[in-house]
Amino acid sequence: MRRTARTLGRWTAFAAVIVCCGSVTGCSEPTGLPAAELRPAVERDGVAFTAQAIPAPLLDRLAQNRVVVVGETHLIREQGELLGELLRSLHARGFRQLLLEWPHMADWLLADFVEGTGLEPGFVPPLTNVGGSVLTAVRDFNRTLPEADRIHVRAIDVNLDEYGGAPSFRNLLTALSRHLPDPAPVATFLRAAYDSPERQTAALNQLQGGLRAGETSLSASWGSRWHDVVSEMVEVELASVGIRAGRQSDYDRTAGDREDVIKRLADSRLDDYGFRTVVSAGNTHAQKSRLMGTEGVEWLGDYLAHRSPAAGGPVFVLCVTPARLVSEGASPTTLYDVMSESPGNELWRLMHEAWPDRIAFLPLDDPVFGTGGVLMNFDGTVYSGAPKAHYDALVLLPLSHRVPVQ
Repeated sequence: MRRTARTLGRWTAFAAVIVCCGSVTGCSEPTGLPAAELRPAVERDGVAFTAQAIPAPLLDRLAQNRVVVVGETHLIREQGELLGELLRSLHARGFRQLLLEWPHMADWLLADFVEGTGLEPGFVPPLTNVGGSVLTAVRDFNRTLPEADRIHVRAIDVNLDEYGGAPSFRNLLTALSRHLPDPAPVATFLRAAYDSPERQTAALNQLQGGLRAGETSLSASWGSRWHDVVSEMVEVELASVGIRAGRQSDYDRTAGDREDVIKRLADSRLDDYGFRTVVSAGNTHAQKSRLMGTEGVEWLGDYLAHRSPAAGGPVFVLCVTPARLVSEGASPTTLYDVMSESPGNELWRLMHEAWPDRIAFLPLDDPVFGTGGVLMNFDGTVYSGAPKAHYDALVLLPLSHRVPVQ
């Protein structure tokens, strides 16, 4: 069990939000709509609050949707605190599921942790990781609820090298196999060489074939749920092999391949699910139309809002980012400050000027946010766009802290 915890510590770091061409920074002096056109809508429609007291009207607005996508800037402590409180507050409004941008290989382990089934009592998600703090908040909240009312957490990302890649997949499958009455054919797979994409693909194909051929007997031995869990682990790892192998040489293609897996997993979790769902993913994944990231990719937010057959209702997309970001530790340093890194008409800056010490929620209902030419600074890169096309509301955190990576 300790080995499982150490393994998870290697891949719990999230990749930074991807930005690419499309920024006006470095190409020309930022222009965009003047502050005088934006400020009235910001000050009229914005709502200021603290994470411990999310206003009921804000929650009621979110609860009109079957799916709420929370885009985030990764590795920010306050992001995790806000998401944990949002889940607790939305629970009474029918939300029972969190889809999390974590590697799929840990899906079974996250469920074990938050639902308290006790398979791996030695596993504790690193609290320095945003996802870890949310998992702990959900676990603690679930302990106060009847089993039928608990929040379920599912992992919907591929298995990247940032998360430990192939070694972590093998270690987590090893840990799972200890809970299977008869681990064959998993045991055979775990003895095979797994040190190159070619060998990984061959070994996974062999395991997949064994799972399919022995489905009846394995389902009877393991239970159909565990047969499905292992089968899906293998399917996602097969896709992950090619994505890991090609990320350096063909990032654009593999970014699209990764997003396709994320979308497929999200659909599988939403299909016929009887309650509302929160999805937590990076701001790039969350966008409803492309503002940043690799061109040509249909991002998760876009898919859920416009094409998903499983979403089954309206989808509301939040974008969350900090106004000022500092490193945690004895000697914190400023990593980003919207007041010094943004022109005077940049939207996040206008929100921070209005509410410098509280969280600001800005619904993008006003027509000014749909006309284009609105400047938005994401962690030092300024983009020009129509924010209403990309998100439904913006959430600005005040002073925030980037947690160290474990």
